[in-house]
Amino acid sequence: MEKVMQYYQNYNEDIRMFRDNSRLMEYLTTIHYFDRLFKPGRQILDACAGTGVYSFYLADKGHYVTACNLVEHHVDIIKSKPNANKLTGISVCNAIDLSRFKENNFDVVLCMGALYHLNSNDQKRAISESIRVCKSDGIVVFTYLNGEVTPDRLENIFFGITHYEMEALGAKYGLEQIHNAYPGGSSCNEAISEASDEEFQKIMERHLLTCEDKDVIEAGGLCLWIGIKP
Repeated sequence: MEKVMQYYQNYNEDIRMFRDNSRLMEYLTTIHYFDRLFKPGRQILDACAGTGVYSFYLADKGHYVTACNLVEHHVDIIKSKPNANKLTGISVCNAIDLSRFKENNFDVVLCMGALYHLNSNDQKRAISESIRVCKSDGIVVFTYLNGEVTPDRLENIFFGITHYEMEALGAKYGLEQIHNAYPGGSSCNEAISEASDEEFQKIMERHLLTCEDKDVIEAGGLCLWIGIKP
């Protein structure tokens, strides 16, 4: 975990999804699913909150959001935001150990960032912990890196799994899959990044119609998996 914390200490996570249209696609696709699935006034744990991009969005939508993250530097950024008081709680935590939270405590648990920094055993621990703190009939959201990742190229802190493996993990822990999608992001082409606002709107409309196609997921990188706890 020390390497992960050092990596993000020098990485500007706060602007990652707003640098260009390619990155913005990931954000817009993700909140598209959130808005469709989350009923009003949900109790939400954002267990890998980064600098709070999704936490603040969801709080602004009227949800009760507890934000935590492994990287203390990111937690400090969340606390420094002028709207930090909109969040129910802000703390440092590790997604593989959410023991500070009671069982069946949240309507929604977001674990969007841990799995691709964990080995196989710790991935299972993070999934198990997310499920434990989620209420029955609640929603659990994971992001994962689809496919093989070369450790020496990515500083030995990123781990990939296939979308088939992610689906199998969800089933193993009794989750009912409702969505597995490629939200877009770094692997999108230059034409998307340079598209006009009108062109980008049309691209997004097409993307939302196809982002769950298996061939699209297989060609993508960071993917979004959403399930329901029975």
